[in-house]
Amino acid sequence: MSYVAGPTGAVYRTRTASLDEPELDRVADDLRQFLELLEQALMLFIANGKPGHL
Repeated sequence: MSYVAGPTGAVYRTRTASLDEPELDRVADDLRQFLELLEQALMLFIANGKPGHL
């Protein structure tokens, strides 16, 4: 799984292993929101070992 930023600043997660013809899911409107979601996922993992949903 990879994350990419689009031209508008939105962050997307790939569904496929290749970036040649990626299938993308939008995960955040901008980098700040992505980093906040990443922090939440890390805190959840630290607290109980669950990976979160990012």
